[in-house]
Amino acid sequence: MSFVIYWEKLDKKVAQSVQSQINRFFSSLDDRPPFLGDIRVESLDFGSVAPNLEIVDLTEPFPEFYMATEEEEEDDDDDDAAASGSSGGGRGSQLPPSASEDDMQLLAKVEYCGDMAIVLKTELQLNYLAQQFVSLPVTLHITKIEFSALAVLAYLQDRVNLCFLEPLPPRTSLLDDFAIRTEIGDADQHVLKNVEKLERFITEQLRRAIDEDFVFPSYHSFEAAG
Repeated sequence: MSFVIYWEKLDKKVAQSVQSQINRFFSSLDDRPPFLGDIRVESLDFGSVAPNLEIVDLTEPFPEFYMATEEEEEDDDDDDAAASGSSGGGRGSQLPPSASEDDMQLLAKVEYCGDMAIVLKTELQLNYLAQQFVSLPVTLHITKIEFSALAVLAYLQDRVNLCFLEPLPPRTSLLDDFAIRTEIGDADQHVLKNVEKLERFITEQLRRAIDEDFVFPSYHSFEAAG
């Protein structure tokens, strides 16, 4: 069974949440090549073309969705420490949801080939003569994204959890394809450079960011609309 997706409901707040998550992934990289500076997502636009969704199954939510995340456990520890030093207080509100008879989970086949666009910023650092002797700004435009997966969408009272299931062999990534257009140097300069190695690295890391951070047991939780 397929249904209509109101893609325009994915506003800047949702885009910034996904953007922040990908940025956290890039900031934690420990295998970034020495010629490359910090990588960050400058902008993320969901575009106007919605993916095709087909419901495959309706099930009970995964038990993992009722467990506290690492962030929630850290928040609760901080709240407990603060409460121990005051006369009142108790545990914080950042607790995992308890099971409800109204909870449900959709398993849906997702296929996307739209106009989503991602802009990445970094620097090409040339260490000739001295460390970071020359630093060139780099802008990478990610477009023509093709994506297919089995999505898990769980409705748990006041929140919605979203993740994807690991792709089946021979596929190794949720991202099937995308295009990269790279600009190196300032807008008023013409800097020609072989960027194949840079683009290959960004391609590998972008796939990792999606596959490691959005594939179950990893998931993202959003407040349900009131």
